[in-house]
Amino acid sequence: MTQSAELGKSGEELAEKYLAKLGYKILDKNFRTKFGEIDIIAKDKKTIVFVEVKTRSGDSYGSPQLAVNFYKQKHLSLAAFSFIKKNSLNSDYRFDIIAICDDKIEHIENAFAPSGFTI
Repeated sequence: MTQSAELGKSGEELAEKYLAKLGYKILDKNFRTKFGEIDIIAKDKKTIVFVEVKTRSGDSYGSPQLAVNFYKQKHLSLAAFSFIKKNSLNSDYRFDIIAICDDKIEHIENAFAPSGFTI
């Protein structure tokens, strides 16, 4: 495993523990589709939360959340649609970003909304 893959994996584990402490129920991790992967799918009360985790060891490449650009958002939205359809879900949902830099966690709730299609 490469150093960046290890950093990403440890970031996802940290994010999962963080969400569990907040009372989120983890439904799935690393959900893969032809559109891409969703790092964590959780439930916050009655809302399904699709979480993208971005981890950096420093800010020399900018803050981690900036990596979740329009292209990435589009692929996350399509992957989420696949999860919703596969599981026949009928509930509220949102997209969160958990940015981890130097072991500091920033949780951005409702970070973006999918555009261009309806679910």
